Amino acid sequence: MKRAVGGNNPYLWPKTIGFHTQGALDQVLRHLREDKVWCVTEKYDGSNVCLSTDGWIASRHKIIGERGMETCKFQGLTLLKVHLEALFKDMESLKDKLKLEHFNGVEFELLLYGELLLRGTGNSAKDVYKYREKNRDPGDFFCFGIGLVLPENVQLPVVFQNGMLKREGGKTWFVVPLNLYLTELLTECDIPHIEICAVETLSDILADDKWFCNIAEKKLEGYVLSGTNGEGLLKLKGVETTLDNEKHRDRIVQVVELLKKLNL
Repeated sequence: MKRAVGGNNPYLWPKTIGFHTQGALDQVLRHLREDKVWCVTEKYDGSNVCLSTDGWIASRHKIIGERGMETCKFQGLTLLKVHLEALFKDMESLKDKLKLEHFNGVEFELLLYGELLLRGTGNSAKDVYKYREKNRDPGDFFCFGIGLVLPENVQLPVVFQNGMLKREGGKTWFVVPLNLYLTELLTECDIPHIEICAVETLSDILADDKWFCNIAEKKLEGYVLSGTNGEGLLKLKGVETTLDNEKHRDRIVQVVELLKKLNL
């Protein structure tokens, strides 16, 4: 479906809550108690961008371009037609592969969600997260998940059991964060993507000091944790500001005490 530049992005990637997010601590505590298996990926410093096989390009909230434009300008960057066209063609290959293996005879819209690296914190003169050393440059796109706008009677295959059903503004679709199978598909289709760092229980992830040390030492911005059975998304990153709400601080103490028990 053709969508006008400047219109709303109809398929938003879900918000990722943090371990300190106000209003979400009950959810975090439940995840800690259930202690299921989660995937860990690096959180890149950039901007959320979505591409659709219907030919549109969106920021987190707005349509910013369409396939065939000579250039697409966003956040001070110029995205060239040749680079965008290559990405759209790779998306078509991914869609063809999904059709062949999982959705035979089904027509659907494929969405590619990713991080677009900007000229900002990570890519400033200070290069806080040493992106240049890692061969990551402003304008680079790294996929962190896909979306599937499927007919009403079609469900996700088991290989995407980490996917989540989303409903918003009358739209229904599935979002699928990275899992081991999806990263294999993206690699086969030459789509740049964020690598999976670990697949472990939540208690084992939080017991490993290397994640916290990497954040504290500014080796990266943080990590995103995604449930392997559709539990949702969590982010692990530094808290930039002091939290003033006493009740909220008290709730965080409860989380900390539970983490201590998990580490016994």
